[in-house]
Amino acid sequence: MTRGLLIILGWLAVVLATLGVVLPLLPTTPFLLLAAWCFARSSPRFHHWLLHRSWFGPYLRHWQQHRALPPGAKWKAVLVIVLTFACSLWLVK
Repeated sequence: MTRGLLIILGWLAVVLATLGVVLPLLPTTPFLLLAAWCFARSSPRFHHWLLHRSWFGPYLRHWQQHRALPPGAKWKAVLVIVLTFACSLWLVK
């Protein structure tokens, strides 16, 4: 029963992470980490699938090994936040 619930929760987290890519207020990273955690405890096949996706697999593998995002990912996130903030300020004026 627990295994099935973790698989369902993992897929729900994947769906929410996918929505978070296009919806500005929905975060992507926490949902991907939750999905990786759920799949690691319930389904080696789904966990392997998640870790080997080209867009976010390297980040998840780095997190799994070092418990931190790579510095390049942090800089990209900060850059996107700053650009979004600057664009918002420009549009408001």
